[in-house]
Amino acid sequence: MNTQSTRPRFSLFDELDKGLNTLVNEVLHSERGQSKVPPLTIYEFDNRYVVECDVPGVELADIGLSIDNGVLEITGHRQQPVLDEGTKVTIDERRCDKFHRKLKLGKDVNSESVDAELGDGVLKVTIHKSDSVLPKKIEIRKADES
Repeated sequence: MNTQSTRPRFSLFDELDKGLNTLVNEVLHSERGQSKVPPLTIYEFDNRYVVECDVPGVELADIGLSIDNGVLEITGHRQQPVLDEGTKVTIDERRCDKFHRKLKLGKDVNSESVDAELGDGVLKVTIHKSDSVLPKKIEIRKADES
């Protein structure tokens, strides 16, 4: 007599995993299934951080950028397109809402030395590190021979 169950062995774990994925997706995504925060990449170099944030279709005037205490804040919104009278939208999958991102870069940033540019739908922010945290070469002098 065969007593093996025909149910999958780890079905409880699969259900927990599905539930967790659903919860994460609901928190990170809007009702239309699109991300509420723009995707980004952060690069760290010896003397600076570079943040590249995808913001296609967002105008320069609609983006805010600030840095305080090592935290970079990016805010903005994509404008709803103005349609001619009588225009019927058949499918609309583009996101036209506000976004807000806070990134903790650390206390080593120099908030007085930040550059930002917007091009081809990418916001590029360069934040230089404070001189006090950069490696410093110390010159050694020859002792006086007396």
